[in-house]
Amino acid sequence: MKFTIGDLVKFRPNSPIYSVMNNKHSFGIISRSARLLYVHDWEDTDVFKEFWAYDILVEGQIFKNVPEEGLERFIKK
Repeated sequence: MKFTIGDLVKFRPNSPIYSVMNNKHSFGIISRSARLLYVHDWEDTDVFKEFWAYDILVEGQIFKNVPEEGLERFIKK
C-alpha cells in the first residue's frame, strides 16, 4: 500500500478511469483505506504480488476500486 486517506493523487494514462476524465489534469483524494483485491502467485518462483485498490474522490464523484498501479502521488513527500 502506497497511499493513505487524504493523500492527493493524479491518474496515470494506464488508469482505468483516465479515459473518462473530463479534465486530464484533475487530481483525486484517497477517500478510503486500501483494499487488497488479490494476490498473484507466480508458479515458477516464491514471489507473491499483492494488488491494492482505493476509492478516490474526484470533482465530487467517488470512483471505487481504482488500482494502485494507475495512481501516482500528486505532491511528493
